[in-house]
Amino acid sequence: MDNKPSLSQYFSSTEVPPASQFFDEIGTSPSEMIQSVYLGENEANTTKTTNVFSQNVTTSFAQTKVTQELTFGNVLPTVSGSTPIPATSLPDPSTFFDTIGPEPQLGSSKSAIAVPPALITEAIDGLSIKNQPVDKEADRRRDAWIPSEEAKKTLLKAQSSPVGPFFPEREVLTMPGLVLEEELTDALQEVAVKYLGVSSAGSRGVVRAEHVSRDEAGLRELLRTGYLRAAVNLTATLLAAAGQGVGRMHRPTKHTPRSLQLWLTRFAVMLRIKLHEPLLKEAEPFGDLSKPDMFYQFYPESYENRTGSLVPFSLRLLIAELPGHVGKPEEAADRLYVMLDIIEQMLSNLQQGKTEDGSGTITEPDKLESIRLWTGRQTRVLHSIVNCAIALKDYRLASKILVSLQKEASSPAQKRALSSALCRLWLLAGHLKAAMLHLEDARETRHHLCPTPDVREYVDLGLIDIAYGKYQDAYNNFARAAEQEPTNIMVANNLSVCLLYMGRLKEAIAVLQKAINSDPERGLNESLLINLCTLYELESSKTNEKKLNLLRMLCKHKSDTIPNVLECLKLA
Repeated sequence: MDNKPSLSQYFSSTEVPPASQFFDEIGTSPSEMIQSVYLGENEANTTKTTNVFSQNVTTSFAQTKVTQELTFGNVLPTVSGSTPIPATSLPDPSTFFDTIGPEPQLGSSKSAIAVPPALITEAIDGLSIKNQPVDKEADRRRDAWIPSEEAKKTLLKAQSSPVGPFFPEREVLTMPGLVLEEELTDALQEVAVKYLGVSSAGSRGVVRAEHVSRDEAGLRELLRTGYLRAAVNLTATLLAAAGQGVGRMHRPTKHTPRSLQLWLTRFAVMLRIKLHEPLLKEAEPFGDLSKPDMFYQFYPESYENRTGSLVPFSLRLLIAELPGHVGKPEEAADRLYVMLDIIEQMLSNLQQGKTEDGSGTITEPDKLESIRLWTGRQTRVLHSIVNCAIALKDYRLASKILVSLQKEASSPAQKRALSSALCRLWLLAGHLKAAMLHLEDARETRHHLCPTPDVREYVDLGLIDIAYGKYQDAYNNFARAAEQEPTNIMVANNLSVCLLYMGRLKEAIAVLQKAINSDPERGLNESLLINLCTLYELESSKTNEKKLNLLRMLCKHKSDTIPNVLECLKLA
């Protein structure tokens, strides 16, 4: 008798239907396997390094048929760059992103690149930049960028023109404006009023843009507390004050580091809450951010001899990645390779003792700092290209990039994490032999870091077991990971999936319920909510009250951070 678990036991039909029919496409896409996670040191001139890939990996329920083949099509792994958040702390920006991995796909969504978990954090940091001490070398290093030949011609005209405003042709100007005319409402509040009633929903405090100061401090507060739609509304007010509001698109405007930081914040939040259509329209006038008015040299009367780009690097990367979020990874890859070419040219200039743009010389200490910064940024772009390669199912390209990064890794921890990522990549591609080789590499490197397996290794082992259909063994490995990190939501999700495939539906539900009840701040996220509500529907057709209880918990513990509450809770 075949004892392999089959989901068909939950349905009256003897034929197993495609998983997407009953799981509503809740699996993560292959392209979300690896996020754009910064591998090098951070950009704040510190010595702290960020982990290469987080150990947060989650299996998903969907998008494949249950077969007898030993492939990894049944459950796809994802690699997340988010970090665990202490439940006792106030929500910091990283809690705006799921701590168990990229958001699940819903319906016909074709997102190709996961939202970088630190993006809103970087936006908040940038909003505070005016409070940082002046460091000319650090400013030059951070703002460096090589303008195109056409932009150079206009910049030379601006610098050589008589004192006063410079009026170039309209074609060389960046002229953005707002597309969203109406204020965004609190989505969670609207759902609560509809399904719980005004009295129940009224007990939930709602924060709007007018409740905070109309400046960067107010914007930071909205982001910190998770009122993302209110934050979008406040960016509209601040951008309108800067002359770039509704109706200002295609009209000349002056750009400043502050205005571009506001655009970065706005775009990062819109991407997080999946306002893709208006985001694409508002980002379009920026193009590739290479026009001359994106450089300090364009405004000699304001910035004297300062050079470089006004554009925050995170904004440049976000706009390059945008097509990948709407199912166009090839276009995103083309944009990213253009960025990569410029960065490699800058690194070449630095190696020769020149400044990033090649216009001057640089001291040895500044050279080393600049190489550190731009090597890290180069890695961020390479991670985004890996995402695009996975979306295009070009696993060889993704592997080639990761292997090159592994060879250049500066620490055993980074090498080990990249071996782990390569293991998961080849699992996704269905190449189990290659996955096992990289798993052994990761284990060997781990021995130099700690004598016993950790959560990352147990997760890797569990994913290997799933690939072979050994769900009990996979469950055992995830259980060992849970012993080390009892509050790890990702591990709980994986345990639940294993239990489901072993036919232990009620236990699978209990695992997710316990994860939410023990840590509501992290447990109440898109992936886990969709999985739990799906299990409720598999258990019984009478699930509405259980879903409403989850809605009540959301009202109690969460702000306005979930893109679509109705889809997460599968409410009609």
